[in-house]
Amino acid sequence: MSTRDLPLVSVIVPVRDDDRLPACLARLSRQTYPADRTEIIVADNGSRVPVRADGDIRVIRVPTPGSYSARNAAVARSEGSILAFTDSDCLPADTWLEESVAGITAGAGVVAGRVEVYAKDPSRPTPIEAYELVHAFPQERYVARGGACVTANMTTTRATFDAVGGFRSELLSGADIEWSQRANAAGHLTVYRPSAVVHHPARRTFAAMKAKLRRVIAGRHERNVLEGNPGLPTWPAPRSAIPPLGALRRARESDALVTRQARAAFVVGEFYHRYASLWVAVGFALRARRSAP
Repeated sequence: MSTRDLPLVSVIVPVRDDDRLPACLARLSRQTYPADRTEIIVADNGSRVPVRADGDIRVIRVPTPGSYSARNAAVARSEGSILAFTDSDCLPADTWLEESVAGITAGAGVVAGRVEVYAKDPSRPTPIEAYELVHAFPQERYVARGGACVTANMTTTRATFDAVGGFRSELLSGADIEWSQRANAAGHLTVYRPSAVVHHPARRTFAAMKAKLRRVIAGRHERNVLEGNPGLPTWPAPRSAIPPLGALRRARESDALVTRQARAAFVVGEFYHRYASLWVAVGFALRARRSAP
């Protein structure tokens, strides 16, 4: 088959003040999918130093805050019949696009690829890194639960995107999950493809994890409001205060934890995640009630 017969793929990468972008773009330049059937669009979402890119990479400026706004704007200015999404901190494997496109041409409406999380030093991860090595980005499980997937590694067709509509940019977090579930509900089924791989760095610090929890918990409530459930945020379930004693077993069984130090760090990270989640959720519900009329 001539490369001219292959579909044009638009790769969309939102970014805001991320010095890891050049490494991501370098990996995209090494893809086995033909370069002449690929366009790469970087959506600069208000970086303090405007992004500049070399070669055929296009940079668009999207002043409206939010990565989902940036993705929507990039889609509107793209030309490919296939849309591939990843993030500026990700390192796509060389065959990522080839494998993702193969999943689409085999009939998938949405392809959710594997997200491999890595630590700076796998033998000595921080507690948060160890937690994420085991738990972060379980794409296969997401797909099994309503066809959800994340834009760190998601590919779809323009026809599907146009039929489903854009990302809900008013959501702080989870608009990719919401979009893919909406696509599945409309009959555009998500397929998990483990051979389409993107590498993602683990968060490293307690502060980074807490910031993520704040964003995710607020995003869940915003989604409830958008779906017609505008009540106050619910209080955490009592079971969320139970210590995660299963962390000891998971530490022993996980292949991602390669040393005793990594397993010990994971236990600390899982306890932190459990009680930081509880603290953030209680604080969010309490603030909402104090500000309610």
